Amino acid sequence: MFASVYAQVSQVVPDPIRRSRHSAPVRFIFLHLVLVGVVNLVLFAGGAFQWLASATSGLVTGSWVANLVFLGVLVAWLIVRQGDLRLYDIGVIPSRIPAALVFTLGLWLAAQTLHAVAGLLTYGSITVASIWNSDGMFVLLGMLLAQLFGNALFEEIAFRGFLFPQVYLRLDFMHRYGWFRLIAALILTQGMFALTHIPNRIYLGLSREAILWDLGVLFVLGVLFTFIYARTDNLFIVVGIHALGNAPTTLFRTAPVLATEGGSILIYSLVIAGVYGVPWWWARRTRRIAALRVVESLSEDTSAYHNSLPPADSLSEGAA
Repeated sequence: MFASVYAQVSQVVPDPIRRSRHSAPVRFIFLHLVLVGVVNLVLFAGGAFQWLASATSGLVTGSWVANLVFLGVLVAWLIVRQGDLRLYDIGVIPSRIPAALVFTLGLWLAAQTLHAVAGLLTYGSITVASIWNSDGMFVLLGMLLAQLFGNALFEEIAFRGFLFPQVYLRLDFMHRYGWFRLIAALILTQGMFALTHIPNRIYLGLSREAILWDLGVLFVLGVLFTFIYARTDNLFIVVGIHALGNAPTTLFRTAPVLATEGGSILIYSLVIAGVYGVPWWWARRTRRIAALRVVESLSEDTSAYHNSLPPADSLSEGAA
């Protein structure tokens, strides 16, 4: 796992990632913290977007609007324009969107299949979740849209597409210690990814212990998203995973263990199995088949050699 990440950020490629000019990473972190604090502790806390959610039955939310602003101010203006970076440098490569759409849809369908089976085993039948027969379906769709085109999209571009490689490039004084350089970049950037969620958790009213636990989970998820980005070389795949992890959008009535947070755990489990487990199993199977073929080939060569030898009694007669 670490090897794939290290290869991704250190290999020589035809069009390497540029280093941003000025102090773009530091300016991004500062401005993002300010904006996140204002949005959560002032606007969200004051109910500034409640009218919008009510007017659209939850289809358009304050979170979506806020992240669209983040995409405009922090990504388009600060990172790309002020940082003098191309979209390529932050992982935004439009030609990779189709593959990401197929992956995300396949992931969602796989999760729905397991939810349907879980519902069948638990309740004896497969039924559509009751929320899809009410106005609550607009809330679910709004959450998914806010992730795909807002929160997940922004955070993946900002923290995996921009901040991680830029911090890694700036740790060039550690070039003799490649692994330590990689780990340091991961800790710094994904630690910052986790810390930027503190204003939102305060707004949600979480206790200090709950916030600390949540920060640990966010850090692990940030590292996982970085690994998947390095493994697939497709930032939009990570956006899809991130979006479904935050908004599983379960279609069927499922077992209680897979409801709420269980739906997110299922998504991440399927991703780890698909991105790492299946390739590992396939590579092991391929190696085993290749080894068996070598053994069979050696056996055939040995048999052919023995068959080419004259009978033992003829050798005795010749000696006599």
